Amino acid sequence: MKLKEKIVLKAIELFNERGIANVSPNQIAAALKISPGNLTYHYKTKANLMQTIYERMHTETLDYLDFEGYITLNDFRQSMQKFQQFQQKYSFFLDDMVFITRNYPEVAKMYEASNLRRLQQGRKLFDYYIATGRVLPEANGINYDYFVLNVWMAGAFWTTQEKILTVPNPMTKPANMVEMTWSMLLPYLTEKGREEYFQIIELLKLEGQGG
Repeated sequence: MKLKEKIVLKAIELFNERGIANVSPNQIAAALKISPGNLTYHYKTKANLMQTIYERMHTETLDYLDFEGYITLNDFRQSMQKFQQFQQKYSFFLDDMVFITRNYPEVAKMYEASNLRRLQQGRKLFDYYIATGRVLPEANGINYDYFVLNVWMAGAFWTTQEKILTVPNPMTKPANMVEMTWSMLLPYLTEKGREEYFQIIELLKLEGQGG
């Protein structure tokens, strides 16, 4: 593995452990047992390093909402499972999102563009579900732009609220991000959509994944 890659991986590890504001380039160099000059040869500033990390993050999520052929409701669920794994891998970014976007303007621009793409992909997905008769048409107060934005917010801030919400959990069954966003679908489903939804739940139970 090349040193540039080792620097990125070590930075992600330390950012996840301590938070991005609490990790300096010198500390990353020390953890890798290299000189600070060796690190800055590859990444002149912490901002350069953060940009490289975010470009990696963006690339990893490009296909989360890109589908081909017939798209099932389970494809939506699986996209949220991928995002949950992504959250765990880059937990520092979601925890420190405001700090990062304030202090790293180039990353903020990329992040804004990434979010716009995700929201557009999400809306396209729900237009497809409407067209194939699985979700209700957009009428009588139903707004899928709002729905997609709510799903994004639930996903983006899930790990943060888990860390700061210290009151007793009012739910009889603790939920994770995938289960929460999956359940958000239910009120919008047509009869055809509900049939598919509960078939997926039964299949997940048989596979030992709950549901």
